[in-house]
Amino acid sequence: MEKQVVRYYQLEGTYEEMGRQMAKKMAGTKAMEYMVVPPIDRLTRQDIEDALTLYQTYCPGLVEELTGFSKESGIPVENIAFIWMSYLVPGCSSLIVSGKKSTDGHTKIYRNYEFSIEDEDLAVCRTVPKGKYAHVSGTIAVFGRCEGINECGLAVSMSSCGFPVSNLEGMRPPKVKGLQFWAVNRTLLENCKNTEEALSLLKDLPIGFNVNLYLADETGNTILFETMDGKKAWKCQTMKEDATCLCGTNHIVIPEFRSNEPVGMSNSIVRYKALHSFAESKKQLSEHEVKQFMLTEYPTGMTTHFYEDWFGTIKTVVLDTVERRFSICWLGEAENGFIDFYVDQEITDQTEDMLYHNQSADPGLFELIPIEEVCVVKDRK
Repeated sequence: MEKQVVRYYQLEGTYEEMGRQMAKKMAGTKAMEYMVVPPIDRLTRQDIEDALTLYQTYCPGLVEELTGFSKESGIPVENIAFIWMSYLVPGCSSLIVSGKKSTDGHTKIYRNYEFSIEDEDLAVCRTVPKGKYAHVSGTIAVFGRCEGINECGLAVSMSSCGFPVSNLEGMRPPKVKGLQFWAVNRTLLENCKNTEEALSLLKDLPIGFNVNLYLADETGNTILFETMDGKKAWKCQTMKEDATCLCGTNHIVIPEFRSNEPVGMSNSIVRYKALHSFAESKKQLSEHEVKQFMLTEYPTGMTTHFYEDWFGTIKTVVLDTVERRFSICWLGEAENGFIDFYVDQEITDQTEDMLYHNQSADPGLFELIPIEEVCVVKDRK
């Protein structure tokens, strides 16, 4: 077993104040590695200006936060990698369990996030922006949000949909100019109080990343929202419906949307089948049962340890819409335990050592194969 440092911290105030706070908290840490000069051979000055305009239009306050960070750290805004970069996200999975199916009556999102340890923030942040909704979330690229829950009980999670979109070499180039998922997630958490508001905003947001978004609120309303090369589709459920789970991994789930990319990585399809089968195996599911399943090793469960292949479990997260609770277990190791954070409780700045182990992946895990019909849901375009 090896050890890895994780971080917890809080930001509060105006966006510029939070940017300055971030610069002080991140000084001397690995997170500063994100603050690098963008690939000027691929992005022009106009591209950077367009990105800032996009954030200013659709992510109110974000540019001010970047500016505050720049002033405090001395790093020019145009050199902050958040503005231009995307990550390869080969594996994530999410399961929404409505209150109707949960033994405690709480609608929750469960998710595993797979990535490379070397390129991950490994941080949980409580953000309290002035005039916006407070939220607890996992960070990505420092300023972005990977998953989280806000003070109103809106929970948001994601997984990459299809082959990842990126400005980096070897990735699928974006077909539309739009926001990365981490900016979308943060915008939803800070500006929407329920799934209805979130869906209304998502319909209008330009989204450049191909993503499965998972949303839930305290009333039991849930949404699976998919994007592919600028196209959008979604599935909504309420507590009144018989269907009480929505889930996804890293391929298109909504059948009517599948013609946009009818193949998926073999590991994604295997994980989806296991996730869907587990969700339908019992009339009701306890949080303990779902946690155990998420931490069970692939292919039976969702956890992997292939970090050198960018496919190792970084975190297992539970978002409870009633308790406004963010629970996290780091690095796919049950012995690390789940740590609970609540939106209405302050987070003390601290670091902690977590255990993990590494394995080598079979290249066959990443082969593209046809997507089989494993679940029937209706889309709305």
